[in-house]
Amino acid sequence: MSATEAVKQLAAERLNVPVSRLEAATTLREAGIDSLAAIDLVVTIEERLEIRFGEGDLEAMRSFDDVAATVERLLAAKHAAP
Repeated sequence: MSATEAVKQLAAERLNVPVSRLEAATTLREAGIDSLAAIDLVVTIEERLEIRFGEGDLEAMRSFDDVAATVERLLAAKHAAP
């Protein structure tokens, strides 16, 4: 499963909507994710994927593509760490 698919799956679970409704380029706001829901989504992603977002990551993520790119970066760093 790609990072985009994982992010969309987690968001769909949190929003209680079908994954098909969440396009990768859809902004979080368009998907009905306000700032509180975005924090909840980030915490869920952190727990499920065992990664930690850095300061400023949340503000930089506007779409599911952005979230997926951040997740991919964090996963790569996690796997590269000794």
